[in-house]
Formats: sequence, C-alpha cells, structure tokens
Amino acid sequence: MMRFEWRPFLERWSAEWAEWADGQDAKDEPRGGDREAREARWLGFEPADDKRLIALEERLGCPLPPSLRSFLQVSDGWRHAGNSVYLLAGTEEIDWCADPHGRGRDWLESRGAGAEEADAGVAGLWSRCLQLAAEPATVDVLLDPDDVDERGEWAFHTYAGVRGAPPVRHGSFKHFMEDMYEEFLTTLEGAASGSASLSR
Repeated sequence: MMRFEWRPFLERWSAEWAEWADGQDAKDEPRGGDREAREARWLGFEPADDKRLIALEERLGCPLPPSLRSFLQVSDGWRHAGNSVYLLAGTEEIDWCADPHGRGRDWLESRGAGAEEADAGVAGLWSRCLQLAAEPATVDVLLDPDDVDERGEWAFHTYAGVRGAPPVRHGSFKHFMEDMYEEFLTTLEGAASGSASLSR
C-alpha cells in the first residue's frame, strides 16, 4: 500500500498559513489556539499513537481509511481545513454522524415530489458516514464507508447547508486535504490581488 508523506505537505501548509497570519491584525484572531499555531508554525496537533488509533477503530467497529489513518499518525486533528471548517476532529472526537440534526430528511424534503434515487443516496450520507468536523457545527465533513475505492479509501463529502447545494465529493481524505490547501492558496492570491488593487 502506498503511504502518503503527510509531514512535508502539512509543514508547508502551516508555514504559509503562519506567514499570512503574521500580517493580520491581532484583534482578528478570534479562534482559540490560533496564536499558538502561528508561533509554532504548525496547524496540527501531536501525533496519535498506535494505542489511540486502535482504540478509535475498535470504537468505530472498522479500520480507518489509509490516508486518514496515516494523517492521524502525524497530527491528531487539524485547524483551518479550508475556508468553511475551522477544526477537524482527532481520534477522541471522530465518530459516526448518525444525523442528529435530521439533515438527510431535510435534504430529501428540499428535493420535493420530484426527488430521485440519487437524492435518496445523498440523504443517506448523514446516517451512514463518519463525521470529521469538530467546528463549526454548521458544516459537515463526512467519510462514506459505502463509497470505497480499490485502495480502501473512502469518499469524502463536505456539506454547508447555507449554500443550498449538494454535498461536494472528494475521492478520499487525502484528496480533500489537497483541495482545501488549494482553496487556501486561492484565498491568499485573492487577498494579495485585492491589496495590490487598493495600493494603486
């Protein structure tokens, strides 16, 4: 099984985020832990040891998908995973979603009388998936055990109800993190472009 080298990727992301954060006004730092992350140049946490990973898999009743497991061995959670998710859960918080807010039901009802089989499949995400979003509660970050590729990777979905759009699918946890890093870079480019325009 090919193992993704998380450490260099996460260190690069952290360093670029910290450099951006250095230029922000201190009063614009509302999240707990951001100051420590900036000073440490690290958006992550301590690695999860084998004991924690085994306990998590026993609690869930299944093995973790490979890219998530190898990620947790480097960082047990993650801050600023894209513009919409401040905190990704670590081994203590990852759990089955079980749809406590009835989002699957709400999704299906929003489709109306013309709901199709695909809509029912989307509605079932919340009841069958793992939930990885620790903050905010308004954004769901879901790993789907019914959508698995040949490498054992589970498909990954993000859903923000305020957007009124279907969940966004990523091929795996690794793909999700790469996409969120690219989203972060796009945000930086937009901010830099805006600053350049204002300075003219």
